[in-house]
Amino acid sequence: MYRIENFSVHIGELGRDRMVRVYLPGDYDEKEDKRYAVLYMQDGHNLFYEETASFGEAWRIQDAVSAIEKEGRDGIIVVGVDCNLDGGRPDEYSPWVNENLSEFIPSSSLKSGGGEGDLYVDFLVKTLKPLIDNKYRTLKDRSNTFIAGSSLGAFISLYAGYKYKEIYSVVGAFSTAAWFKKDKLMEFIRENFKKGTKVYLDIGTNETSDRKNENFNSIYLEDTKDIANLLLELGQDSEDLKLVIDEGAKHSEAAWRKRFPIFLEWI
Repeated sequence: MYRIENFSVHIGELGRDRMVRVYLPGDYDEKEDKRYAVLYMQDGHNLFYEETASFGEAWRIQDAVSAIEKEGRDGIIVVGVDCNLDGGRPDEYSPWVNENLSEFIPSSSLKSGGGEGDLYVDFLVKTLKPLIDNKYRTLKDRSNTFIAGSSLGAFISLYAGYKYKEIYSVVGAFSTAAWFKKDKLMEFIRENFKKGTKVYLDIGTNETSDRKNENFNSIYLEDTKDIANLLLELGQDSEDLKLVIDEGAKHSEAAWRKRFPIFLEWI
């Protein structure tokens, strides 16, 4: 039977503590010589249980991963890192500051955000990965180390995947909030692109982060297509890029829960 462990980690780079939630495969305790690939994910509080999820819906990662184990495939360790629940989620999930958030999310009182993303991804690589590799039986190499997230969590996952392309071999970007700083993200990918990183992109056709912005769905949809086209333009092998357009899907944990098995199967 799988189990999920929770523990707090200090983010020295940012001077904050953070809850980390770790899924261990069903055979982890039985096969003491077996090692596992690791998927690092953002918004860890939304991954496993409805009780901790921000909007009452969870990805139910444990259901998807345990399902592939029952099919006879190797399970993976999933490391979920909670976001900054004190209002600083946008700060940690972008290395660049957006000083005009009201242009996209007019209903929010948040007018600016971003700027701490570099320190956050440094924490993931320099503090968290060594901790996880020492605490659990992991496969430490690049080919067995993945990163994923949704919305702004996808934004920072793409950034991390190309900043630390020697660490991560797969990036999962669910409903990427590229709008937060699209020009900077695209420029960064262009400048740091290297073949050999698998990238999963998906988007629904009914997505929004603010109902007052009537253009949000087209922004989400076109931005995701633009990222895919940029990667192909830069020379991404077609077999290393997957784009899923989910007809009618909204910007929600329920939608990402539905599509996560597609990502899991692909990696």
